[in-house]
Amino acid sequence: MASAKEKAFQKKVKSLIKKADSMENAAVKRTIKLLAAARKEVAATVAITEWEAFNLPELKASIERTMGEFGAKYNVDLRDAQREFWEHGIQMVDAPIREIGIYKVIPEIDMTALGIMQDFSTDLVVGLGKDAGRKINQEISMGIIGKKSPFEVMQAVGRNLKDKSIFKSIAARAETITRNETGRVLEMASQARRERAAEIIPGLGKEWKHSPFAKVPRPSHQAADGQKRKADEDFNVGGEELSFPRDPKGSAKNTINCSCYTIPWHPNWDAAVEEQQEAA
Repeated sequence: MASAKEKAFQKKVKSLIKKADSMENAAVKRTIKLLAAARKEVAATVAITEWEAFNLPELKASIERTMGEFGAKYNVDLRDAQREFWEHGIQMVDAPIREIGIYKVIPEIDMTALGIMQDFSTDLVVGLGKDAGRKINQEISMGIIGKKSPFEVMQAVGRNLKDKSIFKSIAARAETITRNETGRVLEMASQARRERAAEIIPGLGKEWKHSPFAKVPRPSHQAADGQKRKADEDFNVGGEELSFPRDPKGSAKNTINCSCYTIPWHPNWDAAVEEQQEAA
């Protein structure tokens, strides 16, 4: 039967996972709001277009400017979100351990990885904006040369982000980027924090948890639920060695859109608490 401290530990873990999921959904919502505003501006530009060839350069420049502004705003928001997820990843280790009764001061972790991941995400966002602008301008060019009617071009832009259109596909990609890159940063911070914590808490390890909020559960990730490892060891997930969910060294099919988490684990929490008390 679980002790009061173990119950408090599990309760804290659940609340942290729930908060992470809420943070992720909020980040996606902000991204979609930015994209919706960009779509509206693009649609307005296309709607007032005079379909003459001499207007094409100016029209393309306007579309590129709009999508560039979207990319810039999205990039700022995503980098800020990643910083928040980094801090939450640290709490995913610290808070449950405190609930158990271990209050040792864990050494700070190196934040270099956060900067690297933020720069990587910037590349993804810039690429997304440029790709969107290029696809929209291709549709406009088809309209200018008479290969498509103005109505067909407007259909390609879409009335909203749910219509089958360029913006619907861009929205799906933006959501994937946001979820994957914020979740990856969270787990990278948790992994780094666990490794530092293991230096002062002998036996501290980690456990793979399949998220109850997973939108498309992977059987291999469900099977991995409950796997326990030392802090610096890899899990075996779907035949791959992963240090944590969304581990960059994993394949795309095994990491993108993953919603799993890792939590602190110890084979004997009571002994860990006693060791702390004896050392005090």
